[in-house]
This record gives sequence, C-alpha cells and structure tokens, in this order.
Amino acid sequence: MRTPTPEQQAVLENKEKARIRVVRSAPGSGKTWLVAEVIRQALDTWPKGTSGIAALSFTRVGGDEIRKAVGHDLDHPHFVGTIDAFLFRYVIRPHLRHVFNWFANPRLLVGEWGAEHWDRVSSNEATTIGKGINLFGCAYIGEEHGQEVIAHKPRKAFQLQPLTGNDLSLVRAEKKKIWAQHGLLTHSDAAFWATKVLADPTFGPVVRAEVIQRFPFLIVDELQDTGYFLGKSVRLLLEELSATGVLVGDPDQAIYEFTGARPDLFESFEAIAGAVTFPLASSQRCPPAVVRAAMHLKDVKGVIGPNHEKKGRATLVRYNDMVEDTRKVIGAICANRSAKVLKVVARGTTTIDALIGRGSGDTPALHCPPLRHICRAVVAFRHGKNIAALAAARAAVDRSVFQHEGVNDEKLVTVDIDPRDWKTLAIRCLLKANAIEETGTSFDWHSRAGEMLDREIDSFGLHPTLGFATGKLKPQQREGWDRPATDFLPHTYADIQTLVGVPVQTVHGVKGETHDVTIFVCPPPDQKTRCPSVLWWSTSDKAREEKRIAYVAMTRSQGDIIVCVSDETYQRLVTDRVEFVKSFECMTAEEYAKSV
Repeated sequence: MRTPTPEQQAVLENKEKARIRVVRSAPGSGKTWLVAEVIRQALDTWPKGTSGIAALSFTRVGGDEIRKAVGHDLDHPHFVGTIDAFLFRYVIRPHLRHVFNWFANPRLLVGEWGAEHWDRVSSNEATTIGKGINLFGCAYIGEEHGQEVIAHKPRKAFQLQPLTGNDLSLVRAEKKKIWAQHGLLTHSDAAFWATKVLADPTFGPVVRAEVIQRFPFLIVDELQDTGYFLGKSVRLLLEELSATGVLVGDPDQAIYEFTGARPDLFESFEAIAGAVTFPLASSQRCPPAVVRAAMHLKDVKGVIGPNHEKKGRATLVRYNDMVEDTRKVIGAICANRSAKVLKVVARGTTTIDALIGRGSGDTPALHCPPLRHICRAVVAFRHGKNIAALAAARAAVDRSVFQHEGVNDEKLVTVDIDPRDWKTLAIRCLLKANAIEETGTSFDWHSRAGEMLDREIDSFGLHPTLGFATGKLKPQQREGWDRPATDFLPHTYADIQTLVGVPVQTVHGVKGETHDVTIFVCPPPDQKTRCPSVLWWSTSDKAREEKRIAYVAMTRSQGDIIVCVSDETYQRLVTDRVEFVKSFECMTAEEYAKSV
C-alpha cells in the first residue's frame, strides 16, 4: 500500500471531524489516489444496505480514473460517474415532472450527439432562432439578479456571450416549448432544472432528503470543473446536515468556461456549514524549474510545492516559423531518446491543424442538412470520436427520412422500424461515406455522399407512408462549394503523426495527464491584445481563463516544459514580463536542438 504524504494523511484522518472536506490540490499532488483512498477507507466500514457512496466527476474520464485507482468497480448501491448522469438519474428523471408537471418526459441530449448542429426538433419546428442562435447550443452559465444567465457562441471560434434583450426572451420561450412538447434537455438544461427541483420550496426538501438518504456520502473529483448550476446542485445536497462529502480540485485548473466554471466557486463550497479546507499543495509531478515558470500563471493565491527529486528544464523557445521550428525541437528530443511520454499541446484546434498540415475550417454548408451531418460523421470518425461519429450519421438518416433529427426509438417502432436495424443503417452509411474518395471539390464529395445515402436508405425497405423519395439529397453551389474536399476531411486519425510521430492535442485534451516533456505551442497573435504577454496577465474573466489554460499546459510535465512563442511575442515578453522570462532558459529552436 502506498504511504500517504502528510497533507494526504491529514485529509484521510480528518481529525477535526469535518462534515465536508474541501481539498485544494496542486497539479500532480496525488488527488486521484487520495479520492480512491477515501473511497477504500469508507468501504471498509460501509454498512450493508440500500445506501451508497456517490463518487462524481465532471467527465466520464474522471469516473474511469476513480474506478481504476480504487482497483475495482463500485456496483450497487454505490454510484461512480459524472455529475450530469447522477443528477439526471436521481433528480431529473424521477422528480422533474412531479415538480413541474408541464414538462414532457425528460430526454438527455448527450454532448456527443452534436445537437447544436440539429436543424429541427420535429418536422415543422426549427432549432435555430434569430440570427443563427441554436437552442441546443445555448448554455446556462450563471445567475444575475435572480435570473439565469444564458450564453451562446455567435461563431465557432468565439467565446460564449450572454444573451440579452429580445434574443434572451426568444430563447427562453422556445426552449420552454421544446421541454413541454419533447422533453429534450442538454446537459446545461438538465443542470439548471436540477437546481430548480432541489431548491423548490415545496418539493425540494423532500427530494434532497431522498437523494441524501440514498447517497449520504458525496465525493466530487475535479471540483473546479463543475459549472455554475452543477455546483449549485451539489451545494444544495451538501447543505443537508445529514450529508457528508469530500470535494477535491484545483481552482487554477478551471478551464471549462462554457459551463460557468469559475475558481471562486470553491469559496461557495467552503462557506457551507461544517466545511473545512485542506491544502494539497505539494506536487509529486512537477520539478522545481517547471513550478518556477508556472507560478507566474497561477490565478489563485498560494504556492505549489515542487518535487525536488524530479529533474527538468523550463525553456522558452522563440520561433520564426511555427511549424518548422516546432519540428526541430521535436526532432532534437526524439534523437536524444530520453522522453518516454512526449506531447505537443496547443490552446486550439486551429493551431493543431497548422502544425499537422491539416486543412482548417468548418465543412461548407451546402444547404442540405443530411449531407452536412454525414460529413461531420466522417470527420469525427477519422478523429477517433466514434460515439460522435455514429450520432452524426444517425442524425443524417433521421433527417433524410423524418425531416428532423433526434428521432426516438418509440417513434421508430410506430412506423415498424426496429431501432437496432436503424442503428445498423446509420453505421453502414457512416462506413460507406468514410470510403468516398476526397478527390475533387466539396460539392463533388457531398454529391457522392447524397447518392450513397439515397441508395442505402432506399434499400432499407421503408414503409411507403413515410414518403421517402430518392434524388432530394443534393448539395447546392453555395459559398465554399468549390473548396477542395481535402480542406475539411482529414485523411485518417494518424494525421497527428505527420508532426514527426508525436501526438498533438489541445490543452483540454491532455488535462489530467503527466508527460516527460510537454511542448506548449503558442501561435503568433493576430492582434496585440491576444498576445500572451497581454492576455495571460489581464484581469478580465475571459482572459483569466486563458491564463489558467496556459497554467494547465505548463504543469503537465514531470520533466521538461518547452513553451514555443513567436519572435514577436518573445520580444514583448522580454519587455513587459521580465520575471516570467527570467524563469526560463531562452533560446531559438536551433539553439535548443544543440542544447539537448
């Protein structure tokens, strides 16, 4: 058995008998092991019966990590999974319609389904209102003056922007129609309504008592990632005096702004009666050089204790050509053969596209929704996102036949379609679309995809009353029709190996990982306000998240951290951020290659 550190031991012993232990952890401080040990100790004395432990995390990956660390799965009466799944199963599904009887039976729209790309919720109901606001793309991110704040992205690359005025009123009204008629809830919707149920003055106390009786011990990992309404739901449960809890996370790693995640949400948990804060500030991952550099980007007060037994360098590499100079850095590291786990990370997919030589940009909208869906399916499939790929393929066949996405199994049965056969059709269409060659233009590829969908759906043997007719799935020569198909269709998931065989991922994708060497590539800023020399030190909420994202990138390494910036950015850093620059060894890509 592993020996806990003094900080971990303090949490496990809980000498103050805190009802709620709030653990503020540093990167690589062993919090996952600590969560697992808390569970193992609780199981040793857990009474047999119908009550259980709820071990929750923001992502499915987090739940998998908990299971792996515990060493076995926790079956009934316990629960290990996402907070979303927990709230839907134990709050929304059993109680929502009792509290708000105007709701239809609730159905959760899983994030991978890509509902923000759906055009219709029924054959005559659009999902988009106003100037391109998709109802399933809107998110509940907070509250102001007693009213919920709803935000959306005007464009894919934009940050969330709160809705106001007529747009806000329209979204509220149209969402209510969807809930009343179809019960369709995004994760954001479900978190919002869970708080409404749990806080209801009449039914809330009963629901809270029932959930806590079933799960008297709540454990939340990655607390900083819980968005505003997920966090509020958990707080409402933990405010019940019969509840106990352990909440673990790092406020400096709150990088899911689209859910309303904020570092200061930690303070709201620490304010609960019976809560005690425990520090877990000693990193078992990061060597001193990494910590010295990362501390400049720490958003919340406090220090990180480095692991003095780890050896590593912090290097600031300035480039003239981002792609070629990054290749030089990678080549030098690989030639040295010292790094077992080497990752290149970047803030966004646009930078990744540039590094690996993949065409960037969205699929052209050629005014045929089923074809747009099947194209998205192929892109997701080639990126290894099989769940999202199947969901997009299913949206393509749904829209082709029923004139809307999100057709449920009950509706399929009413028209004599076995849901399993319908899924098989979607898989077959996905595989055949993936086999279409990317020769020619976007219009050419979409035309061939339309012909394929026509053949496959026509051969399925639909009932004539459904009115499916071939020849309607055709793209139009609208903006982007003449772009090469290869601009938006990656060849294979192995595209990442075009960067000297080294995986390239977003910062969000590597969160929670440990690398021997992390190369953090920052693209040349398109404007001065987007330069790291300005952005990482801004006090605005939006910029603070960018700072935390950079902090997460820099604290993945248990060896070397290499931050690659343009020469222009470097010169600004030298002028404006002297202490930050002093925490690195500074050199060009050529100089770095010689130093390894």
